[in-house]
Amino acid sequence: MSTVAMSSVRTAGATVAWRARAPREAASRRVAAPRAPRPRRVSVRASGENRVSPASPNRTAPPIDAFVVPGEPFYPGMYADWSVTEADTIEVWSYRVCLSTVALATLACASPLLLGADAFGGLAAKIQEPAYFAGAAGLGAALHLIHMYVDPIKKFMQALWLVGFIGSVGVALSSNESVPLYAAHHPVSVWAVGPLFAAFTGVAFKEGMCYGKPECAALFFVVPLALVGHLTGTIHEGGEKALVTLWCVLIVVFASRKYTQQVKDDIGDKSVFIFADMSDAERDAWLLRTRDEDPQRYARLVSQQQR
Repeated sequence: MSTVAMSSVRTAGATVAWRARAPREAASRRVAAPRAPRPRRVSVRASGENRVSPASPNRTAPPIDAFVVPGEPFYPGMYADWSVTEADTIEVWSYRVCLSTVALATLACASPLLLGADAFGGLAAKIQEPAYFAGAAGLGAALHLIHMYVDPIKKFMQALWLVGFIGSVGVALSSNESVPLYAAHHPVSVWAVGPLFAAFTGVAFKEGMCYGKPECAALFFVVPLALVGHLTGTIHEGGEKALVTLWCVLIVVFASRKYTQQVKDDIGDKSVFIFADMSDAERDAWLLRTRDEDPQRYARLVSQQQR
């Protein structure tokens, strides 16, 4: 996405340069016709105010401060200043609830395997299958809501989830056992359900890298190790139970600590997502407006493109 953005900077720069030469060429051909002085653009830098000059030609682009909510804190982004909206807050909290669903489902699915089928009066064994698919659905929703700058990676994780979900449905339809129990008794079934857990591992990696969460970094290693060890038979039953127990502890810590983050931190740089959603024409117009009305930000964009 940064490549697209920087190419847009070059395109906008070329467009501005051409337009700057055109009046001089026209003047050389019509010397006798005096030109009226061009109105001067005034750069207004105060946040929360309308910084659009009436003389600005970039009327197709929104105002520079269009993404700042009056009266709310704003944060400087790569392409624009922005504020957290009510829709942003709902989206972030929905993401956190989805992760909590995944954590609770993991505990429900692991309980019969760790404590026996009679755990909690047999209730855990009865809800194992519904809990598994509730957790899978929660993960799928979380992958839709997660904020990631690199969209192809997000789509790849969603594709992994879809393959794993289809595999899980196949196991459920072809067996009289719940999916977790069947996978425990038939290690080869990891090939069918494994991609779903690979998608979750991607979420753990993203959270660990972006926010420095040690529990997420640990999940990134524990989950694949448990699955590959079970698939290949290289880890004995006691080792598998230890890994699953650690998995349960880590995912509960992960889901719980998400509620301690500020909403803005879960969003990241909102201006990057806004710019990515623009059409090519809108990006060019936005960069032209930025050049005219926020030259410092435009200079930063150009310097990043030249690195």
